[in-house]
Amino acid sequence: MGDETLITETRGAVRWLTVNRPARRNAYTGALFERMAAALSDADSDPAVLAVVLTGAGDKAFSTGADLKPDTEYSPLQLGERELVHPAVRYFLAADAFSKPLIARVNGDAMAGGMGVLAMCDMAVSADHARFALPEVRIGLFPVLIVAALRRIIPHRIMTEMAITGEFFDAGFARDIGLVNYVTPLAELDAKVDWLTGRIVNKAPTAVRRGKHAMRHMWDMNLDDSLAYAQSELVQLFATRDHAEGLAAFNEKRAPDWPSLKD
Repeated sequence: MGDETLITETRGAVRWLTVNRPARRNAYTGALFERMAAALSDADSDPAVLAVVLTGAGDKAFSTGADLKPDTEYSPLQLGERELVHPAVRYFLAADAFSKPLIARVNGDAMAGGMGVLAMCDMAVSADHARFALPEVRIGLFPVLIVAALRRIIPHRIMTEMAITGEFFDAGFARDIGLVNYVTPLAELDAKVDWLTGRIVNKAPTAVRRGKHAMRHMWDMNLDDSLAYAQSELVQLFATRDHAEGLAAFNEKRAPDWPSLKD
């Protein structure tokens, strides 16, 4: 289901979102960013969805960023006269607030805004033929929005080189610097994504959601503050029904039947 530029499909407990503009190398428009944000909101509110996979159509590009063609419906390359928030920023904030695991299935090249969308995912699996780049300097721009998303993921000097040179690097290097978790041949990409999501959806949903929220809030705290915050979160986790069921299942040597999935 979904409109023609964003295909939405539910596979068990996993919602798949596919950017469907292969003729434009899955480039983003302002309207597409809005649809992507709305799709995350819908997945967040659906208790049956435990993870989301984000990918692009075809095998050429995950996304090459903003649509630069002169005939595009609306390019997110520029802000409108009355627009105070860039459409990419609105999507980045929606992805940051998303409470469930968000996995990038990198089916091809990730460039510019595609790198930003990739950076806002929690985990990533890449096909081995994919390439990565921040090429904005080639058209007289600088990837300032993408740097904001990438700065917590990859080392500063590497990010600086990528942003200033605009050159491509390969999937193996992306894995080495922590941009993606796994690299696999294209023919095995879906199997690897299914393997990863399978390791997520059988875990306690409440713990996953609260844990992701806690990690995001603790990121920039000093040690004292992060430990104080972590203790308060731990107290709340101890009080959840999922923890009670998980502990009982552990002691009874059986698979847990998470209460939060029945709400």
